[in-house]
Order: sequence, then C-alpha cells, then structure tokens
Amino acid sequence: MKRVLGIVAVISVIATIPVIGVMFLLTSMTSMLGGGSSCYTSSSESSTVSSSVDVSQVPQGPIAGWKHEQLVNAAHIVAAAQVMGLDARAQVVGVMTAMGESSLVNIGYGDWETSGIRNPDGSPTTSIGLFQQQAGWGSVDERMDPEKSATLFFRALEKVDGWQSLEPTIAAHRVQRNQDPYHYEPYFQDATAVVSALTGLPLTDGSEGGDCSVGSDGNYPPANGTEPGPWGGYQNGQIPPNVLGTIPWDPQYRLRSDALQALQAMDAQFVSEFGYHLPINDAYRDYASQVEAKEKYGSNAATPGTSNHGWAMAIDFGTPSHNSIAFGDPTFEWLKKNAAAYGWVHPPWAEPGGSGPTEAWHWEYWGKAS
Repeated sequence: MKRVLGIVAVISVIATIPVIGVMFLLTSMTSMLGGGSSCYTSSSESSTVSSSVDVSQVPQGPIAGWKHEQLVNAAHIVAAAQVMGLDARAQVVGVMTAMGESSLVNIGYGDWETSGIRNPDGSPTTSIGLFQQQAGWGSVDERMDPEKSATLFFRALEKVDGWQSLEPTIAAHRVQRNQDPYHYEPYFQDATAVVSALTGLPLTDGSEGGDCSVGSDGNYPPANGTEPGPWGGYQNGQIPPNVLGTIPWDPQYRLRSDALQALQAMDAQFVSEFGYHLPINDAYRDYASQVEAKEKYGSNAATPGTSNHGWAMAIDFGTPSHNSIAFGDPTFEWLKKNAAAYGWVHPPWAEPGGSGPTEAWHWEYWGKAS
C-alpha cells in the first residue's frame, strides 16, 4: 500500500518538476510497481543529465509523501554529495539514511531525550540533526547544519570498503552502526524518488545486474546453525578491520557484525541478571595473533590460519577479573542455559569428553537454523 501511495504522491507533483524529472518518473514507476531490487545503481547516462541541486528551487511537494521542509533538507544532502563529486548512489544512500534517522527533519535532540538511551559507557547519547550524529562527529553547529552534517556522513561512507557494491541499507549501516542493518531499507524507494525528482536523474534499480542479495553485514549469508567457516572472500585471520564491529564494552575486541549483534543482545540479558557485562578475554584473532597463541599454548591452540577466532566468530569469555572461566562457573552455567537462543554455541570439541582441547571459555557464533 505504501508503494502505491508513493506513486500517487509522485504523480501529483509532475507539474512542479523539470522535464528531465518527468523522465525519471516514467522510468521509476515500473520499478516501484514491480518491487525493484535493493541493489541500487544509477543509469549509465546519469552523469550527463545530472544538474546541481538548487535548494531555493525545491518543489513544494509532497514527493513520495515527503513535504517541502523535508525535501529542502534532502536537497542539502544531495548538494553536499555533489560538491564532493559523489554520484546518485551515494546521494540516495545519504537521503535514505536521514529518512531513517530523523524523518528528514533537522531536530536538535535524539535518543537520550526521547528514550533515555545511553552509550555503552553509560553516558547519555548526544545525537542531533538529520543524521543523529553524536558529539564525536563534530561540533553542534556542524551537526545541525544540513550540508555540513551530510558531508560528515559522506566522508565516513567513503571510508567503508566497497560501499558502492553493498546494498544501500548495509552501506548506511556500516556508517551509522544501527542495531538493525536493514533499518534503512524501507526508505530506499522513497529516497530514490526524492533524489530523482530533485536532480532529474533517470535511475534504475540495478536488477539487470543479477542477484545482489547479501547477508547481514553485506557480503556473506547469515549464520544458520553451522560452525564458523570462510565468508566474504577473506582468508582466516586476514579480515580487514573496517568490516568488523567493535565490542562496545571492550573495544579492543572485534567480531563479524551478526555475531556482534547477537552478542550484544545476549549481553543485555546477562547484564540484567548479573549487573555487569560479559567479560571478554579474546575475540577476532588475526594471523599474527594466532601464531603467537600457537607458540604460547602449543597443542592447545589451533594451527595458525585455521582458528575460528580467525573468522571473527568466536569468543573466549572470562571471569570478572578476566581469568578463564571453568566448567561449573556461574558464567558458564548461564551461557549453557541461554547462549543458544542467541546463536552462540559451546562447540562439541570443547566439551568434556570431546576431541579437545577442553575449554569452558571458548564459544562460537553458529547462528540459528532458518
């Protein structure tokens, strides 16, 4: 129903959009009605027909249900991308992200004021503006200026490895680190309609290019109840840091994003019962670290290049003082009771009587069977 309403809204403003914008409308209706693909690309001719967005000439709207004030903010985002030389794909990602964060309204408050959300360190969140950026992004003036805040967003987007080939929602997630990687997906078609109407770009959904479906962090299928293994085309222990997520309460450690999200959800339950975070002694282990572990622990450590720590899908849990947990410890017993619900498994080889070595502390993210 939302798509149909969006199409009606777009049709209602044809008279307010330049002729080249009408070209987009005729092109995009087929995509909207047909469902389209979330693997978005701009048409090959877009670079020759695009024109700089004039914020003072933004249509009154609505466009795909978005009103004039929101369209003006979208125009600022597009303008920031154009100044940086970024194409329509980036522009859509930027507008889509702001739709998901602030409904394209430049608000001076965020999750702390509305929901009492705190950072992992316990401090109140400081998110404001179109992109709900916290203080670490820049000054209040920068974060509350639509084009400056958009520039901050796009600078971060450019640092995301291979963002152009990711689903738009995953690219946005890599920058914003939303709890749900697919939070932005519902805004994709609206963002495409808005950017196209503002710029006159004839856009396609990229479905001609084949299957662009991806897993939960953009380049692997979701874990479905099997032990860790190769993913994303990376070698064990040689995964780029920028495709991994940082454990918020112990940022020296990293995991694959779906494993991290499951860990965070599990930790929230643990904290509610124990009053402190799950203590972490190890997580992703690069190849050099695996060599060191092998030298230190001998046969009790995996051969370098084969450890499930090297897939960023294993954790060594500890006691509050970061000693290794033992069988029967409260943390181990809690994990045995609760971890499977979050896709975390104590592997059979690590159990007493398993193929060994016997390790109460070693747990792996296997996910859950679909």
